[in-house]
Amino acid sequence: MTLSGKLRPLNRPRPVRVQADKAGRPMRVQLKGQWRDVGSVLDQWRIDDEWWREPISRTYFSLVLESGAHLTAYYDLMEDRWYQQPA
Repeated sequence: MTLSGKLRPLNRPRPVRVQADKAGRPMRVQLKGQWRDVGSVLDQWRIDDEWWREPISRTYFSLVLESGAHLTAYYDLMEDRWYQQPA
């Protein structure tokens, strides 16, 4: 809880720029103003949920960048936008 007594979300996703191939798989990610190549996609999964409130439709990717860094990113199909999910 914050000092004001209100809860604040942790690990809030941040918008991120991604260059994807024709199949929608990330090939490059822009981090801190620099493009980083994706070395491999470790996993991919889709979440479609919360239809009774506000629909969520996302495709997640667990990535290893060429530098060896791990990153989880998702493409929000409702917003047509990419996000980075902090660890």
